[in-house]
Amino acid sequence: MSPFNHLSRPVKTEIKARLRCLHGENGLDPETSIALLRTYILPILTYGLEIVIPKGKILDNLQLQYKKLLKQILSLNINVADPAVYLISGLLPIEAEIHLKILTMFGNITRANKKSSEWRLAERQLQIKSMDSNSWFIDMKKICIKYDLENPLSLLYNELSKGKWKKMTITAVHKYWTTRINEEIMYYSSMKYIPKSSFKVGKIHPLALSNSANQRDINRIPIRIKIATGTYILQTNRAVYNQNIVDPTCKLCDQAEETLSHFLLCCKALDQIRTPILKNIICKCSELLFAIY
Repeated sequence: MSPFNHLSRPVKTEIKARLRCLHGENGLDPETSIALLRTYILPILTYGLEIVIPKGKILDNLQLQYKKLLKQILSLNINVADPAVYLISGLLPIEAEIHLKILTMFGNITRANKKSSEWRLAERQLQIKSMDSNSWFIDMKKICIKYDLENPLSLLYNELSKGKWKKMTITAVHKYWTTRINEEIMYYSSMKYIPKSSFKVGKIHPLALSNSANQRDINRIPIRIKIATGTYILQTNRAVYNQNIVDPTCKLCDQAEETLSHFLLCCKALDQIRTPILKNIICKCSELLFAIY
């Protein structure tokens, strides 16, 4: 089932055309691709989902396709840990984006005239419907419980300004998903090279940032990300997972097994590239130590 089934045919055609423009190795750096995704793709992808709330398999399929798109932008393998996708891109899961739209819509209802149909319907539904109901307002109430917000009936009677409502809901949603994603990172061994509690909403990880618009610098980004997320394929990986017999020896120096530590620190064939970088790191660390003491 396609995640775009709720959209009209012209809109589906437009979004698919825009998606084809976003690929991790087509010349655009991840930062630019993510900005395009946030500005043009997400509003179309989530259009109308604050009213017809996706659940179950539909939501799972939507999240699966969204993560697949992010992995494509970041040039990551399909089997990479899901938290890595959000950590590097700084984006929220699609579920969180839909919840923010639902909360925004309810905020508009709370600020409506108390004699309006929407306000009166919200009051009635929240007063008489049980938690087993399929009412939109009960789904919204469950979202409020999830993010530790006030009772929606109380929020309905105590109207908040648009600015205060937006700040309250965004803070609650961001806090929940920041905590959850940072906790999930600890359970993946492939994420051991990334510092704990490094996910921040809206902040692209430094690994995915380019120092310049130079194509050579942009092409290095996928390699950095793959190494950090444990998905860069070395000879030792091929030897373990390949059905055929594969020699784990490094193809560059032909002196030792090609492990990650060998590739980054020991391979003689890469000394000319490695030495200036290590010197620069040592100098920067020395400057920081002198500045502290």
